[in-house]
Amino acid sequence: MSDKSFTIHPEITHHFWWFVIGIFLIPLLGAGIYIIYRKYHEIRSNTYIFTDRQIICKNQKFTDTIDLADIRGIDLAQRWIDIKFDIGTLTLRTNGRSLGMFGIKNPETISGMIMSAAEAERLRLSQPQISKRTDPERSAGTLDRLDYLTGLWQQGLISDEDFLKERKYFED
Repeated sequence: MSDKSFTIHPEITHHFWWFVIGIFLIPLLGAGIYIIYRKYHEIRSNTYIFTDRQIICKNQKFTDTIDLADIRGIDLAQRWIDIKFDIGTLTLRTNGRSLGMFGIKNPETISGMIMSAAEAERLRLSQPQISKRTDPERSAGTLDRLDYLTGLWQQGLISDEDFLKERKYFED
């Protein structure tokens, strides 16, 4: 089963003051251009990947993973400039460690989504796994033929009436 995932990059506006300082320092031997380049490169190298089961934080130096079921709380930190740009830093707390995610757009919404996903994952893990019941009288060949018949019907190669007529031979 493949996990669904989406990726978030930090917002550039999270380092607003670094960019302002960089602009003012451009006349000083190009130091400002270097500062702007370094901050932009640092921001773009960070990636947060959210899957059905975990959150992965990647940058150039390390990769950190937290399982959704382990998340116990989320702290939100916003400076006054972050509030203006609607960004913030989320700190995901588990029993043993924490993971900081800076420059997240719409942090209240994202933290709510993470917490509801964490609760759903804990619920999923707490319920016993229900295995599929297989009928002993049905062989693998019978199921393969039923899949083949279903495929023909879905592709439109046989009519609905023919499909229903043939399918009754495979059902009890």
